[in-house]
Amino acid sequence: MGADRLFRTWVACGLTDVVISPGSRNAPLVIAAAQFPEIRIITALDERAAAHVALGLALQSRRPAVVVSTSGTAAVNHGPALAEAYYQGVPLISVTADRPLNTHTTGPGQTVKQSHLFAMHTVYSAEIDESKVGVPEIDQAARTAWQKAQKGPVHVNVPLDEPLYAQHEPDPIPAVAVSGEAEVPEGIPEALLDVLCAHDAKVLLHVGAATFPQIPAALMGLLVHRCGVIADRFGSIQSPAESSSARWIAGMDGEAAAPFKPDVILTTGLPPMDKKFRALLSQWQVPHWHIGLETHAWDMFGTRSGTWRISASHGLEELAEAMPEYNAYAATWEVRKMRLEQANAQLDQKDWVDYQVFRQLAEHLQTTSGRIHFANSTSARYAQWFDWGTNVLHANRGVAGIDGCTSTAVGDALCHPDVPIFLVSGDAAWLYDVNAWHVHPRPANLKVMVINNGGGNIFRWLDGPQSTGLLKQHFEAGFASSMKGSAEQAGLDYFCANDAESLKAVLQDWHNNSGPSLLEIQTPGEASAAYILNRIHQLGQHVH
Repeated sequence: MGADRLFRTWVACGLTDVVISPGSRNAPLVIAAAQFPEIRIITALDERAAAHVALGLALQSRRPAVVVSTSGTAAVNHGPALAEAYYQGVPLISVTADRPLNTHTTGPGQTVKQSHLFAMHTVYSAEIDESKVGVPEIDQAARTAWQKAQKGPVHVNVPLDEPLYAQHEPDPIPAVAVSGEAEVPEGIPEALLDVLCAHDAKVLLHVGAATFPQIPAALMGLLVHRCGVIADRFGSIQSPAESSSARWIAGMDGEAAAPFKPDVILTTGLPPMDKKFRALLSQWQVPHWHIGLETHAWDMFGTRSGTWRISASHGLEELAEAMPEYNAYAATWEVRKMRLEQANAQLDQKDWVDYQVFRQLAEHLQTTSGRIHFANSTSARYAQWFDWGTNVLHANRGVAGIDGCTSTAVGDALCHPDVPIFLVSGDAAWLYDVNAWHVHPRPANLKVMVINNGGGNIFRWLDGPQSTGLLKQHFEAGFASSMKGSAEQAGLDYFCANDAESLKAVLQDWHNNSGPSLLEIQTPGEASAAYILNRIHQLGQHVH
């Protein structure tokens, strides 16, 4: 009865997508969901992948997707996706089947403490025990869960007793539309307005990943003349304002950084991806205001002055209106960017390294109009350096883990079968989430590219790992010299390239393949890491 009431209420609220993983204790939930023709059910073998598939389903629709697990450690595996959804603010409902609570102390199999299991990474958690509450309480809990899920992930734990496979005629329930909590936009806070209205105010704006909806290119074009703007590739529609923060601060230290110190830093979305850029902003010790409606507050630079609670897009529109059309500080940033772009174009681009692979891929995909997912960690960083045309870019930067990158792209592709979806991954991220392909139905519109450089080499970008003498053995361990076996296991058509010419020859075949396919690109890991670090160093020298 409880399982039926949950899904009947959620269908009335607008539920259309449910991801389930095979199990026994969750049978009543599966049976309940299957009785509604309004629900599309996707079956995923791996619970960790299943939850990320649900996250991908909700990315663009912004309508909660439900993921259902059986009890025990299966339930715990929803955790990574819920954490990602929490920091991205993606609507997601995890429903975990549980054994009757009074049996937990008797030691049955597949039993862990599931009550409020994910309380620290959800906006709401509830336990619906039909042995203790009636229909009105279950209906109300379901409505509350749906409403809360408009702002982020929700966890609902459902203890279920035998019989698990019984079917009964469901009771009717009237359709009731439930919307999210109404937000009352705030005007510009007075303390912030004082800074903005100062003569030639020095305002630095960072548009971070997970800014939703993405900031339109036209608005970004206005803002770059009014303040210094650094926009993450995953936070705004492609525009002239965007550039890798690694490039922005190349050579920016000591006296060279002084002209760029702002009076105030404004942010939307997630913190800056580049650690050195974030360290520079922290070093400046200037007031920081965040613009957004997130449930958690970021103190990104240790100087948080407050939060302007308004949607990022509306807030930036007001910001553009409040500031003069021309600003000398903004011009300083624009000149620097122009010089950096000129220097970047002059640098050698002939080496067969990861940077050139991403350059070639970006040029190829500029003619498409779809969505490109980038896995963590190096793929998401390389994405910052290039123009990807009208494609919408995404990376799981909420937690920035490699788990679930493929599954999220699978969910997005299943939700939008008529849109071309691409995933650019590294060998480690691909292998870590290869279970994403054990899903029914499978998306036909997803193309995967795996850059196999022997472990990602992100640790070669960082100070420290090489000095330990353990880099190759324990930090950057490559687990497969070829992705062909994993592609065949996943049922994907396989393509391969190991130099610029072979990549050029195979790109179109991979792109035009009628079904899901994987293109492996084999690159030298050590040379790739050395190349990008040297390129950043050279850029810094050019702008002095």
